[in-house]
Amino acid sequence: MTYDEMTAWLNRYRNARQIEPRLREQLREDERRAAYVDILRKASPGGADDLDAVLVSINTRRQNLAAQLMNGEAVKVEIEGAISDLDDALEREVLQLRYLGGKTNRQIADRMRVTERYVRKLHRCAVLKLSRVF
Repeated sequence: MTYDEMTAWLNRYRNARQIEPRLREQLREDERRAAYVDILRKASPGGADDLDAVLVSINTRRQNLAAQLMNGEAVKVEIEGAISDLDDALEREVLQLRYLGGKTNRQIADRMRVTERYVRKLHRCAVLKLSRVF
């Protein structure tokens, strides 16, 4: 893998985590709609079809969210395994903070008490080592 391909591979967990809030919000919106349709159904007969459609939508969104969460966890385990194969503890820490913790280079540098330049160097070396393995 090239450097860019490896960083894209490592970013999969961060990307999966970014999708989760949107799916949760869609699920909440469907649940609000279901409550509203249920109130309308009780007020006037014949509204069961609308409620059924909303319930199907809620179940679909729940399944999508569960699948997304499982996918995110599987990706996380895969990335953790790859990172743990690195020999250098500093390189491992940089990749863990960056790709699993969602930290920026500046935040990593502050936490590790090193310069951002050194963090970039560690990151590049670690990614290149991983790309040789994969």
